Amino acid sequence: MKKSYLVTVALTLLVIAFAAGCASSPDSGASVGGGRVIIGAYGDPRPDWDRTLPKDADVHYFKGIGRGAQTETAKRGTATADALAQLSRWKEAKIGSALKDYVQESGTHGNTQALQDFEQTVVAKAVANTSGFMEVDSWVDQNGNYHILYSYPNADVMNDFKSTANTFVRNQAAAFAEFKADEAFRMLEAEMAKDD
Repeated sequence: MKKSYLVTVALTLLVIAFAAGCASSPDSGASVGGGRVIIGAYGDPRPDWDRTLPKDADVHYFKGIGRGAQTETAKRGTATADALAQLSRWKEAKIGSALKDYVQESGTHGNTQALQDFEQTVVAKAVANTSGFMEVDSWVDQNGNYHILYSYPNADVMNDFKSTANTFVRNQAAAFAEFKADEAFRMLEAEMAKDD
């Protein structure tokens, strides 16, 4: 009886030691270096950018995710579309906020229609311009979801704003000049009518 008890205890200790050894392997997602290591579908550990987007003064980062019962190519497309949508919302928020601050600080409340047109024009052009939008990295998680990291230079938003602002100002100046020319023409007509 005592012998079978010792064998049972020894086997139990072996099973516990084996289970503890398996639990500490990185493939299981156990703690390594203070954080949980998650291994993706292709054996790659989860990148740091998937947890926290990088910080950079010159570049803004966007992470898109593609999920669902799609092919990997379709998930990649969905992840890219997700990141692009985030870029659009970010640009719209930045430009809209800057214009609202300008209006409040400058006290320019006169032609709100022109300011709204200006904001819409700048936002539309900035959202449409994705030339600096570049893929940085991608990762497929253990569930087959596609994660993709994109970067976009902050200077591109400024360039979009400047070029659209210049175009808008030229167009507005032309429209104003046309209005003034029409007004002057009507005054000339009125003056000519006096001679009759």
